[in-house]
Amino acid sequence: MSSILNPFSLSPGAWVAGYVAKTVALGIWDQAVNAMVIRSGAAKLPTTGKLKGLAQLETLDYVYLGINSIIEYIFMLGIMSYAFTSTNVGRTTEDLKIVNTIPAIYLIFLFDDFFYTPAHLLMHTKALYKYVHKHHHRQNLPFRGYPDAGNEHPVEQVIGMSCVWGALYLTASITGLHAITILVYFGIYAALAMLNHTRYDVTFSWLGFQYSVRCHEMHHRFPRCNYAQYFMLWDKLLGTYRDYEVPK
Repeated sequence: MSSILNPFSLSPGAWVAGYVAKTVALGIWDQAVNAMVIRSGAAKLPTTGKLKGLAQLETLDYVYLGINSIIEYIFMLGIMSYAFTSTNVGRTTEDLKIVNTIPAIYLIFLFDDFFYTPAHLLMHTKALYKYVHKHHHRQNLPFRGYPDAGNEHPVEQVIGMSCVWGALYLTASITGLHAITILVYFGIYAALAMLNHTRYDVTFSWLGFQYSVRCHEMHHRFPRCNYAQYFMLWDKLLGTYRDYEVPK
């Protein structure tokens, strides 16, 4: 168990200090992404001011956010340990190649969504929705960024992190990875998760990668659609894709 919770054998003080540093860094990144989007002139989603979401977070929301923050940190330590020890991860400038950077990042997102979409669909089944995923859908119109993105049942957090871990491991075995690639990936991953839970109308696509805050907003408004996060192809194949609808 200690190899999972504390793979670097940190002292209790160092472990807590690392957790605080991670939490502060993520908060700063959340604010930086928000500032960059505002500076870009991105418009607000058409539902802004027309529909209302969960206005106030409750005690259970804060409890889950706290637990999930710790899960994130433990996951981060595991990824760092993997990056420092795996023969499939380069760590020097000489190890930095084209194939283990840009194509690798694309594959991580592709595999993550390949794993996450059916897992997400499973969490919407009657057996699991009430006990796990329903908590996240109490927010039918996200607007807080990271607090709304991370406000989910801890079981769901573990499922999501497991999908990412599987995507990283599979990509590393195919193209190899570089430590810098992993860092850049998680910066983008966090930014997109935050944006998916804001009011900004951000959309872009590239080689099948189709990111749209509109798609995820539709999932919160109509939970039986748009299960994917980055490749809406999966939803189109499953017959669960739904175009954006402006409320009348």
